Order: sequence, then C-alpha cells, then structure tokens
Amino acid sequence: MKIKKIKTRLNTFPLALCLLFISAMSGIAYASVASPQAIAQGYSSSFPLQPGMIVMLSNNTNQVQPLDMSNIRKMLGVVISSSGAAITLGSTKATNQAYVTNYGLHDVLVSNQNGPVKTGDYITISSLNGVGMDAGVSEPIVLGQAAGNFSGSSNIVGSANLSSSGGGKIAVNYGLVPVDIAIANNPLDVGPQGIPAFLSKLTRFATKKSVSATRVYLTLFIVLVGIIVAVTIIYSGVKNGIISLGRNPLAKKVIYGSIIRTALIGIAIFALSLAAAYLILQ
Repeated sequence: MKIKKIKTRLNTFPLALCLLFISAMSGIAYASVASPQAIAQGYSSSFPLQPGMIVMLSNNTNQVQPLDMSNIRKMLGVVISSSGAAITLGSTKATNQAYVTNYGLHDVLVSNQNGPVKTGDYITISSLNGVGMDAGVSEPIVLGQAAGNFSGSSNIVGSANLSSSGGGKIAVNYGLVPVDIAIANNPLDVGPQGIPAFLSKLTRFATKKSVSATRVYLTLFIVLVGIIVAVTIIYSGVKNGIISLGRNPLAKKVIYGSIIRTALIGIAIFALSLAAAYLILQ
C-alpha cells in the first residue's frame, strides 16, 4: 500500500506543477490584456498642466508643455493622473511632474471650435493650447478617435474666446471626452487641391507632411527632366558604342569602358534630379 501511495503522489506532482504553471501564465496574460495602456512616462513641467491636456516636449527633453497648432508635428501624448496608469516611469520625487501616455483609452480635453465632437471623430489640436478638437482635412496629425460625444452645451469644463478672421471673438467651450489614442497622420487629409490623389499620397509618404501643389509640380518637372536627360545620354552612349564597335572590333575594351562611363553619368544625373526634388519637397 505504501508503494502505491508513493506512485500516486509522484504521478500527480507533474500534473499539479503543470496546472500551477498554466495558472501563472493565465494571470500574466490577463494582466497584460486588462491594462494594455497602463504605462505613462513622467516629465517635469514649468507650465500648469491638468489631466486631459495634449502636450509636446519642451526644448528640454525632460520637460513637457501644452501643444500648440504651430507645433502639431511634435505631438507627444496626453497628460493623465498617476492613478490612471498601472506603471509609471520617472522620478516620483520630481516637482510639478506630469504623467504622459500616447496609447490607450483616456479622457482628453476637447473643444467645439470645429463643431461638436462625435464618437468616431478624429481629434487634433485646436487653437487652445493643449486642447483638442474635431479634425478637419487640413490638419496633418491626429491624436486618435473620440469614443464619446461633446456638443459644447453640457459637461463643460471651461470656455474661452478665440479671435475670428473678421476681427471678432468666437466663444468656444471645452470638456473631457474619452479618446482612443493612437498618434498618426490624419487619414482625412487629402492634401492640397489641384494635384492627383496618388501624387499627394506619394509626397506625404516621402516627407511625412502635406506639400503645396506648386512644389509638387516643380518636383515632378525636375524628376522628368532628369529622366529625359539620363535616358538620352545613356541611349546615345550605347548607340555610339555599338557603332564604334562595329567599325573597330579591336578597340572593344575602350568602347565598353566608354559605354560604362556614359551610363554612370546618366545615372548620376538622375540621382541628382531626385536629390533636388527631395530638397524642394522638404
């Protein structure tokens, strides 16, 4: 009987160990799924910040400040409370510390400057520093998509007056709306008017920004001229080389060398046209 008990215990030990391992892995998996956005980086700031503000890095890379429209491409993330993240990175002893995240579902300050914010709308920065709004087609960067509504008539946190193009004042309200944060290029940005969509997408892919139609067409002209010149030089060099080779087969090494040099010149001209086009786009 004693031998049987020992065998039973030995047989059940691996099973219990497996069950314990599976339970532990399940707990880790659950924790990672339950709080995928629960990481925030701590920064110091000399500006008054509050949870929900959209921020960017200051000249000092360890500090943040409210984002403004002129620096939209420097969008870093959103300020959240320290209790809103399971993991916070940064010194807990720093004064005026702000915790910033750029991923997950968090409350964001938005205004009705560009109209009411509705679920699914893309959010970008407004004329109010640190406050978002419904993105139009001209803003290049978006913070993410709204997961709630803000009409501007309820759940108001504050209000401000903005200057209109006519010299008057426009009153706007702002409040908190949950936003699924994922900073990216604005999918509604169709680029400047007057150029085909594929050219707009190509230039945006190359430069990560919208480019005026004038610069796009100037770039296209330079590239086409570079192609024509390069092809003409290479074609003429190869054609003349073949004719010379037929007339004087004994000089084939010299002729082949001449053809190669001509081809390299054509390639260099094309490369220079691409470099010039890129500088114009930038």
